[in-house]
Amino acid sequence: MSDDFEQEVVSMEDENGIETEFIIIDNVMSGANRYLLVMESSLLDEEEADAIILKEIAINAECVTYEWVEEDAEFERVSALFARREGEYTIKID
Repeated sequence: MSDDFEQEVVSMEDENGIETEFIIIDNVMSGANRYLLVMESSLLDEEEADAIILKEIAINAECVTYEWVEEDAEFERVSALFARREGEYTIKID
């Protein structure tokens, strides 16, 4: 991944209050929903790092709320959208 641009970051807190920082790799719209392809910022320099798809579920003045995409059909549909947009990254779905 190129370091020639400023990377957007999102932070998520799990149910135990542990915060993890993610780098936004790409985003797509599907219907009225926005999806982010992200990876943990600590894995940025890894050659083959796992990415996660997040779905934007709420926006307010102070924050944006995301959730993991867990439903198989939704995951496959959105993964296909990201796969068509490949640029500096390669999508391999396991």
